[in-house]
Amino acid sequence: MVDERDFLILSQLRNDPFSSYENLGRAIGLSGNAVKARIEAMEDSKFLTSLHAVPAAQVFGRVPRLFFSTQPITIERLEAVMKVDPVVFGTLDVNGSGGVLTYLASILEPPDELISIIGPVDPGLTPLFPYPRKRLSKPVSLPEMKVLRVLVKDLRLPLKQISEYTGLSQKLAKRIRRQLLEGGLIQVQPIFQSARSSRILMYELHVHSNDDSVLSRIGRTLPRSMFVNQWEGVAVILSCWADSISEVFETQRALSNEPGVTYVRAKFHARTILSTDRLTSWIDQEIQARGGPKGLLKAT
Repeated sequence: MVDERDFLILSQLRNDPFSSYENLGRAIGLSGNAVKARIEAMEDSKFLTSLHAVPAAQVFGRVPRLFFSTQPITIERLEAVMKVDPVVFGTLDVNGSGGVLTYLASILEPPDELISIIGPVDPGLTPLFPYPRKRLSKPVSLPEMKVLRVLVKDLRLPLKQISEYTGLSQKLAKRIRRQLLEGGLIQVQPIFQSARSSRILMYELHVHSNDDSVLSRIGRTLPRSMFVNQWEGVAVILSCWADSISEVFETQRALSNEPGVTYVRAKFHARTILSTDRLTSWIDQEIQARGGPKGLLKAT
């Protein structure tokens, strides 16, 4: 049974994924053992399928863009589209609609192969993330790439093992790990399903506005917002919870009437897929480009 404290744990994990169970629990009044038990229960129930570190597209010199299908798709089609090279993340909602996050190398239009699988995409719901394009102040270093690869495979791997896999000292690995998170080079993404529990409904809100101050205000004041999934100049994606479907739609209507808001969409994930292998293959290419040996980190 999923409840509010479970979502508070997920929020704490997203903000500080490297924290111990004891520290996570201290922030919400639970013991470390209780936090560990709740996380394991969420995983056993398949509500929380995994917790991932997703590298920013800029790490690879790419541009992230989100595409929503205009017609229902099947899980088979979602799995097929995950084989298309620029696709890194896919979702299937309970109503059959689908969405994919792509890291495009140059062109900003959806790849033809993607369209052939999921059909036309809604041009009004395919914002460019980020907009305008953000650039890194300096290239990601070889040690950063080493740590990044380990985190993509296992976000909460102990520092001792990160040190063993990367050849870096634990002190340096710890500092780099924190820098990657605070510098926005990784985003912590809980992979969850929106299936109704006996008490709480999990959903996602996509809110668009041309006014950054509007998005900032929404992010601070939205009732029962668990955390911000993604924040850019034209849109904010929020993970939220509610007691009923009517509460979700009431929140959607209220946000639609907010001055400056151009679009609001509620989404209920029935299935989510992250292409970890694609991300690690890109990281391996970057490691070799920076002088790292082929086959580095084979233990991971």
